[in-house]
Amino acid sequence: MQKACYLFLLVSPLFFLPSWTKINQIHYSSQQYFAQDQVEEYAESITVRVFPENSNNDIGGSGVLVYRTDDQYTIVTNYHVIAQSNLQKDELTNNNAYQIQTFDRKIHTAKIIYIPKSDQDNDIAFLSFTTSDRIYPVATLKSDLAIAKETAVIAGGFPFGNDLKQSQTFQVTKGKITEVLERPFIGGYQIGYTNSVVKGMSGGPVLNYNQELIGINGMGQYPLFGNPYTFEDGSTIPDRKWEDFNQLSWAVPIRIIKDIKQKNRF
Repeated sequence: MQKACYLFLLVSPLFFLPSWTKINQIHYSSQQYFAQDQVEEYAESITVRVFPENSNNDIGGSGVLVYRTDDQYTIVTNYHVIAQSNLQKDELTNNNAYQIQTFDRKIHTAKIIYIPKSDQDNDIAFLSFTTSDRIYPVATLKSDLAIAKETAVIAGGFPFGNDLKQSQTFQVTKGKITEVLERPFIGGYQIGYTNSVVKGMSGGPVLNYNQELIGINGMGQYPLFGNPYTFEDGSTIPDRKWEDFNQLSWAVPIRIIKDIKQKNRF
């Protein structure tokens, strides 16, 4: 199974969690379209927990509802979330053994509809499920969304706790964007932000305060293995940048997510 390139993304700090608090004021942006609690509520409504059947809450990640066609919903997550299962890569797309927990705590059976061909590709996967029980909201994906430094953002997902079990409760952290690279690292990671992102939050949303999806969580702070700051041509960042970049979480921008969907036509 080809999982080695994603190892540094799977291992996140497990022995402490950030303080998950409600914030009444936004500190980083002069344009305050929505209050903190409104953005958090919206984030929860579009975020799902992604996990294999019979996982006993010891394997899993997060995902975002991004498209709806009639009763069919499409979810984006990280490939390394899907790759945690014991299935071989060629088995994943023919398997319906993944489960989706929506914000109302309902569980849906999902099918994997896209995974990258190579571990050098973008760390993105798509799943879909069908339900007529209710209409779920989906994220706003703007093709012309400008991603700027100092933008206030929240990051959400379903983190693992000190008991090594994934929480079934959605949680968020706050922060701001401090890096927007001209070209992405391997995996598609291009947006650096100060929010704490821990194991289980991979695949969850990064939202601005206009409730627009900016990117998908995937790489936490202080990765333990390998060099995640490598570009497709094999080059890496200068030594002087390591400490700054290590203090950031990293997201795949929505531009890459939209491009994958358009090219693969699912």
